[in-house]
Amino acid sequence: MSGTELGRRRGERGAAWLAGLWLMVVACGGEAPAPTADATDASGGEVAFGAACAGDGDCRPGLRCLQGDWAPEPFCTLPCATAKAYCAEADTGGVQGICIELPADFQGPEPRFCVPLCQQTADCKALDAMWQVCDKPAWKNVKLAPELPTKTCTAPGAQGQVVVDPVACDWESKITDPQVQNGKQICKSYCSFLKTCQFWDTDVAKLECCSWKCFQQLAPNGAIDAAAEADKKCYIKAFGAAQSTGKVCSRPYYEDQCGPIER
Repeated sequence: MSGTELGRRRGERGAAWLAGLWLMVVACGGEAPAPTADATDASGGEVAFGAACAGDGDCRPGLRCLQGDWAPEPFCTLPCATAKAYCAEADTGGVQGICIELPADFQGPEPRFCVPLCQQTADCKALDAMWQVCDKPAWKNVKLAPELPTKTCTAPGAQGQVVVDPVACDWESKITDPQVQNGKQICKSYCSFLKTCQFWDTDVAKLECCSWKCFQQLAPNGAIDAAAEADKKCYIKAFGAAQSTGKVCSRPYYEDQCGPIER
């Protein structure tokens, strides 16, 4: 037998002996030896949930790099099955998230995916500077979960929408479409009525925030919605008719004619 053949057989016997030792350790309830660096799964990057990425390989294991027009840049997220369900923190790396479902005009590979939850815009900026606001999730000004108090990190500018500071509510100069200018006046009149009757507390939020909220309801897709316009005009007309009467700021009076007052 040649020296080369003998060395090969000794190597095979050594490998078999090590394999047997590993099995005996496991069978006796011990821990198997740690895998070598060559055997370790090194897939997955370091980019966390909600942060910008260039491809799937950038994201932490289990996450995917979503390229679409929800945000200005692709970001690490994960697909989800049920819209409005909260995403497991074990899957997002400890960051709270919720599953949203986008309509057919969304440009992206997944219609449902997890987005980070937030309390204020600073929470979103801590994840990535690309996020513009912390607000209720919306697609082109249409709320995706209006019944929930949940706020998410979002970037309306990526959807072609006006980006408005949620505290300053500096929206009027940013809405330039001539077809919706009348809507501005309707909302200013409506909010003036709310302020006069103390249905809107300006110590809590600026009157500009009232008119911005009104305008979003009035023109959710960038065009005036006839039903919403009629709703706001109803309060304005009732307020004008009630001047110099005891019912001028009576909530039951307005809600009887126009329905619950939205604030």
